[in-house]
Amino acid sequence: MIEYEAIIKYFYQGGIMENISLRTKVLSALSLLLATILWGLNYIAQQEGSKFMGPFTFNTTRMFIGAAVVLPILLMRNYIETKDLSFYRPRDKRKKTLQGGIICAFVLVGGISSQQAGIGLTTVGKAGFLSSLSVIIVPLIGVLRGKRVELYQWVGIIMALIGVGLISLNQVTGINTGDLFMLLSACFIALHILFAGHFNKVVDSFQFSFLRFFFAGFICLSLALLFEDIDLGLMKNALPAILFSGIIGSGIAFTLMALSQRHLSNITTSIIMSLESVFAALSGWLILDQVLTPRELLGCLVVFAAVLGMQIYGEVKARRGKVFKEEF
Repeated sequence: MIEYEAIIKYFYQGGIMENISLRTKVLSALSLLLATILWGLNYIAQQEGSKFMGPFTFNTTRMFIGAAVVLPILLMRNYIETKDLSFYRPRDKRKKTLQGGIICAFVLVGGISSQQAGIGLTTVGKAGFLSSLSVIIVPLIGVLRGKRVELYQWVGIIMALIGVGLISLNQVTGINTGDLFMLLSACFIALHILFAGHFNKVVDSFQFSFLRFFFAGFICLSLALLFEDIDLGLMKNALPAILFSGIIGSGIAFTLMALSQRHLSNITTSIIMSLESVFAALSGWLILDQVLTPRELLGCLVVFAAVLGMQIYGEVKARRGKVFKEEF
């Protein structure tokens, strides 16, 4: 029997449940898997939206809608817990939460904007696999900070680079511009994973998520006013894509991630989230009839094997006590 009371208690209190059962962990894994599926489908919404508006305009609407989804959940939880319809609770770290929201908003804007710019110039499948390289980039950032990277991680990095070459390098024209944008997006997403991982451990996840969306929306709006022509008529044509990306791909998916991640180990989280690339490729094939060439498909398989294999092998070694524990 699923422990609904324990889950509801966690949801309202925003804390880590002690002694959670296997069933609760399974439910958490399924919730994160659902979020990953939604992110895979969201690539289609992003590609459709890119036909009618610039990346900053699209992401302005996406971020503000995401904030609008998270805010009532946050207020409801606080009201049930404290009987006060307020944003903060007495024990919340307000300054730290605000700091995390602003920092991650800038990094998130870099990731989603370069992703939105690139997705209109490549296929949904390729975009998903190139974005998944963020898991590989995280240890590379650690190298720049003087952290130790294991041999198996270097093997995974080299495999991923080979896969990217198979996906993106064209003998005639070289690497596709859209693929370059997706690689840049992967770098920003890796930074976002690191920063968000840090702040989620010390502040309330719902408050942090709202502020991240809220500030990211204003940053995107400022950039859209500076660099893009906002056409409300064209935006109406992209309304379904905007609503899906804002409500489903941002608000709901990130909320599911916030509820699930604290119950799962890092390896489980990484494995499930790496499946986003697979769901992106499947959705592009099933819904948009986009087909990967045999060479691109091989590259996708190599990238996925590198990401998945590195995470699983690292967890196996860690459980045997042979891996240096790193804090990136």
